[in-house]
Amino acid sequence: MKRVIELFRKHRETIENFLTTMIENNSFEFTDNNSMRNAFKRLESLQTSYIVGKDFKQLTASFFAKGEDDSRIGVDKSRYFSNTIYNEKNIHMTNPYLHYRTGKPSITIVKKFEDRYVVFDIDLISILMELSLVQHNSNFDKFNRFIYALGGYSLSFVAVFLLLYGLYIFFKIFVSPEHDFVLHEIFKSIISITLGLAIYDLAKTIIAHEVLFKAIGFESTNQYQILGKFLISIIIALSIESLMVVFKIALDDYTGLGYAFYLILGVTIMIIGLGLFHHFTRDKTDIKS
Repeated sequence: MKRVIELFRKHRETIENFLTTMIENNSFEFTDNNSMRNAFKRLESLQTSYIVGKDFKQLTASFFAKGEDDSRIGVDKSRYFSNTIYNEKNIHMTNPYLHYRTGKPSITIVKKFEDRYVVFDIDLISILMELSLVQHNSNFDKFNRFIYALGGYSLSFVAVFLLLYGLYIFFKIFVSPEHDFVLHEIFKSIISITLGLAIYDLAKTIIAHEVLFKAIGFESTNQYQILGKFLISIIIALSIESLMVVFKIALDDYTGLGYAFYLILGVTIMIIGLGLFHHFTRDKTDIKS
């Protein structure tokens, strides 16, 4: 959304001139429902259209590309028309907002006539694509979503398996406990559950950002956050593993404590690296904003 707004601000005049020309060339003066629906054939980016009277109450149903909603007839729209400024062709364009019906970034164009106002809700991303201000390939985007969905849901199944395996090991201790390996099995259960949660968190983030709510201008800082959260989960799992190794060596053979030290040292280096990662990515984000 942020990237879309930046493009709109940069090319606002171009977008306004393009839409004004389209409206003027097509001479939109709606007289019946058929002429309202025909507007969707001429403006591919049109989401909603309706007419408001001079008393700022909606006169017609809200028309969509497929269907209409007559429940909004008579609704007071005066708050949307306060402090509006029209250009020399009696057209006003709003700032971007999220459309109430589609949830997409949108703008509204209002064409003023003598006794009424014709309102067009426009899909902003479609306009940007039509003007070649953003590049977007729907087939490639669908393929990307399929791949991310396949990977994300596969990781989810792996995460569920690890969680169930960790619970299985934990309950197995109560059914047939082996006193020499109880501590080892408990730590194995914890590690399995921790890795399962880490992988699930990664899968959830991939599905949410790349499949369900994929949008133009997805921030790179979100990618940093994804990697940071995953690294934290891995460090926690390795820390538990290190603790398990220390206990195991302490109970069996003290001569192996050196290996535990190297493992703990490796985890410490990862923690320091994660701190530096957050430091540099945060600085990069601050510079951008």
